[in-house]
Amino acid sequence: MTSSTTSKSASQLDARQERDLKQAVQTLWVRFPGSLEDRYRDYAERRAAKLIQRSLYILIVLFLIVSVPVSLLSDEHNRDLWMAYGVYPIAISLALLFVAVKVDALADWVTTLIGLALMTSLAGTLLGALHLAGTFLGQVAAFETIYVLIIGFSILRLPPTRTLFWCLGSLVVALAVALLQRWDVDPVSLMLFYGFPLVVCALNGYMLDASARGSYANNLLLGRESARLRQWRDNADREALRQRTLNEFMAHIAGNPRVEVLMDQALTFMLERTEAIAGAAYRLDDDRLRQEAARGLNQQARERDNVPVDGLLGGALERGPGVTVRHNVPAGYLDLEIAHGAVRPGELLFLPIWQGDQALGVIELAALEPFDDHTRTLLESLASPLAYALMAAVGREEYIRRHRQEAG
Repeated sequence: MTSSTTSKSASQLDARQERDLKQAVQTLWVRFPGSLEDRYRDYAERRAAKLIQRSLYILIVLFLIVSVPVSLLSDEHNRDLWMAYGVYPIAISLALLFVAVKVDALADWVTTLIGLALMTSLAGTLLGALHLAGTFLGQVAAFETIYVLIIGFSILRLPPTRTLFWCLGSLVVALAVALLQRWDVDPVSLMLFYGFPLVVCALNGYMLDASARGSYANNLLLGRESARLRQWRDNADREALRQRTLNEFMAHIAGNPRVEVLMDQALTFMLERTEAIAGAAYRLDDDRLRQEAARGLNQQARERDNVPVDGLLGGALERGPGVTVRHNVPAGYLDLEIAHGAVRPGELLFLPIWQGDQALGVIELAALEPFDDHTRTLLESLASPLAYALMAAVGREEYIRRHRQEAG
């Protein structure tokens, strides 16, 4: 299982699944909650295919080491029978394994082909051991049966219940053929070379599977913890970036500038720090929105000096504090001027400026691509200091205007 798959699975864990996994790893037999059991089975099947792909040539070499010397050196009269039961089925099984892991078109049938290969080889060696009982080659077939069981539960590493199903299926096939052919079946010999080895191999397979389940669960939990730590670190980095940007913004608008200068500075700062490529800043003056600054707008948008508190701007302002976005931008509204002509924005962002219960204005930003969540959060953090600065600037201009009127 790759690290990316582990991270993906870990990130999809909810609190209940995480709690159940922590309880499960404390038990001898790990069972996964809900859909995690299906995920593990898929993982176990992929692991089996990968193990076979890595060990296939070793299995072929082992098969040749056992079969070639016996077939060449043995002068038993029943050698052809042993070849038919103990060599050809295993060769067919190895061919099935080779096709299963090498042909991409059969990727969905890998586990079925592995099971059929195991069943074919076991059925063949069982038939050879039953039919050639009491002979040297019969003993060879019996030992081959044990070897195949060991390989099936320890190397193939399919889920043990599925492996046990294929093994019992081979036993049913072998006994059915033996009964139809009226062979003498010695139950004691069958238990010695098949029954007891099957029980031991199955127990070993379940123990290996329990260990693999524990490792899988621990990997998921570690991935979950890593994802949580990574999220905390990202949150801390974003908070540090937000605070640094806020400090830079406050320094950028400092100096008690006039309203027009203040709004232009704020708009310029927002355009530089976001993906927006155009925008305008409006101040609420009685029941009109007065455009104080504009950047990157076309001629039609720049002429919107006094806008009634309605439409998109008014709707954004009436919703109260907090960023709002508009995906479906009306045709002709705030078209962006680029080298190839006017382009309709992909998304509009409205940042209302409120001081307590008093609306002061709104900033409108346009971008070709949607604004991400980080940008929205960042812009919302700038609204409060901008509102204080705007209140101070408006109050200062009102004071200067009254003073001039009284002086005149």
